[in-house]
Amino acid sequence: MSSPIVTSPSPGIHCLPEDLERYLCPAARRIADLSCSIWGPRRRVLLVGRSRALEETLEKAMRIAPFDEPVLLTGESGVGKELLASALYVLGPRSGKPFVPVNCPQFQEGNLTVSELFGHVKGSFTGAVADRKGCFELADGGVIFLDEIGDLHMSAQLMLLRALSTGEFTPLGATRSRTVNVRVIAATNRPISQTGLGDHFRDDLFFRLRYFHLRIPPLREREDDWLLLAEFALESLKDQHGVAKRLSPRALQILGQYSWPGNVRELCAVVTTGYALSSGAVIEPEDFEELLQDETFRFRRVEDSAIRRIVVEGESFWSVVHRKFMDRELSRAQVRTIIAWGLRKSEGSYRKLLELFGLPPEDYQRFMDFLRHHRLKPRGQGTEAPEPRSDGAAGQRP
Repeated sequence: MSSPIVTSPSPGIHCLPEDLERYLCPAARRIADLSCSIWGPRRRVLLVGRSRALEETLEKAMRIAPFDEPVLLTGESGVGKELLASALYVLGPRSGKPFVPVNCPQFQEGNLTVSELFGHVKGSFTGAVADRKGCFELADGGVIFLDEIGDLHMSAQLMLLRALSTGEFTPLGATRSRTVNVRVIAATNRPISQTGLGDHFRDDLFFRLRYFHLRIPPLREREDDWLLLAEFALESLKDQHGVAKRLSPRALQILGQYSWPGNVRELCAVVTTGYALSSGAVIEPEDFEELLQDETFRFRRVEDSAIRRIVVEGESFWSVVHRKFMDRELSRAQVRTIIAWGLRKSEGSYRKLLELFGLPPEDYQRFMDFLRHHRLKPRGQGTEAPEPRSDGAAGQRP
């Protein structure tokens, strides 16, 4: 029988903080202990976080784990679907038997997909020079994890449906079927509907896989778990490299407002990059900014720095932009870039732009006068209601 297979639970993090328990909720601690007893401390399943959303997900996983029926895990890329599959495995009665993960998009050609899952006999297709066991046979008695099931080749979907229904499958080119006892856990990052995973996925297979459904919340729905994850990553990096580093208040403020579209995987990359590139013991935003996907949080240029100070840190537009322009510290082109960015975010509305920049409604006329008097309006962008005054409220530039 094949040994259990599992990938490293924390990409890029190889050492564990001494005070591990403070990062884990009770259910996560149980999962970590069980996985450690099976795979050892280097491969324990660590689901860092103490938010209610994560706790509810893990509690549901504990209730589902004792059964043999299929589970469908859904969630965005980077939320930790393989970790949840590993958690279901260690919590269930099949722990200690094989755990075999399969990346469904890895094999786009039909014969290779069928061969990977169900095996083949010698000569069944070009390149089949010997008999080969598939993942289902290797996982007999245990659990098979089908990652990104929505990308499974159509030729393998019917065979998977049969395997789920009867426990039987026929290797490619074989004349006799074989029987296995496997629990299937599948995962997808596709949005699911009541009817399936889209036109290229069999509805009957979808309903068979969705016997139990477990949605993994994105990081933005997990309260302050991002901070625990960041601290955990920094502690792990300190243990690995022998240097303690921390995030600056400015970095914490920016990361606390970030939406984390790449979820836990993105956070690990951001923290590790900041740790590697920082010149001292304090990690500043400039050490990791290029990895942030949301343009609101990119500020390499002077204009980007001004945007960050206004939108993220709440400083006044009049001091950050107006005064610096009047003092010739910002050029006309730079101010136009700042205004153009704000208009894109505000759907072309100057009134919404004021709100984005934290300006009160009564500043609208002064703001518009400033832009007009100094020819700062981006061409072809923006709408506004009243005509400007001509009283010079914005002040003339010397």
